[in-house]
Amino acid sequence: MKDLENKVAIVLGASTPGGMGEAMARRLTAEGARVVVSGLGAEHLRALAEELGGSALEADITDQQKITDLVAYTKTTYGRLDIAVNAAGFAPRVPFKELTEEHLMHMAKMHFIGPAMFIKHVAETIVDGGAIVNISSLSAYDPLSGIVGYAASKRAGDRVIQGAALEYRQKRLRINGIIPSLVPTELSRKGVRAFGMDPDAFEKSFVDLTPLGRITRPEDIAAMTYMLVRDEFFETGQIFNYSGGNSLLGHPRFLA
Repeated sequence: MKDLENKVAIVLGASTPGGMGEAMARRLTAEGARVVVSGLGAEHLRALAEELGGSALEADITDQQKITDLVAYTKTTYGRLDIAVNAAGFAPRVPFKELTEEHLMHMAKMHFIGPAMFIKHVAETIVDGGAIVNISSLSAYDPLSGIVGYAASKRAGDRVIQGAALEYRQKRLRINGIIPSLVPTELSRKGVRAFGMDPDAFEKSFVDLTPLGRITRPEDIAAMTYMLVRDEFFETGQIFNYSGGNSLLGHPRFLA
């Protein structure tokens, strides 16, 4: 019997081909879970769900009603919810001198307010002892030029994890986060190009500061997620570094 057999999981942020959310959905499915994939991009979500034998429902993490609908859809479709993972996020590079209130509010809705509402709605439905995982960022702890709105909102999201773990302790929920460093996807590489930088050189600068000698892959984060959601994992309210040791040396210093 597989570890996650008979369990039902939501993976929000699974609509980017080759991204962390997709890798998580694949790993949880491989370990026996029935998975509802969600995010923005209905066509890719439907194809992924069909491939994995799961279900798909498009949802925007900044829209509380969509998150409510996602949780209700999962419960209606499968009769239960055991695991919920949020990998939704985007790090547009905006120099500090070009910051706007609109940009900061969008980052807050995506990485602070949205995750808080996601955890809230999931926690009211998930089984006692269930597991919730939220993806943070090393930039929330080690400065990286040009993404202050993203970094600050991710740090706020980490405090949400800790507060939720305390307040849902009567349900014995395991609510934890993962702090990756740079995880390259086509979306992240597009953002680097938009900032006038070469993606290959940008990624190499991270490898040079990573003791284990390579950049983090989506499959690495999927493996860590699997560890956190297993029933035998005994911890809550923690945010775990998972970057091949890049957290020891920090980010390269680029000027915006």
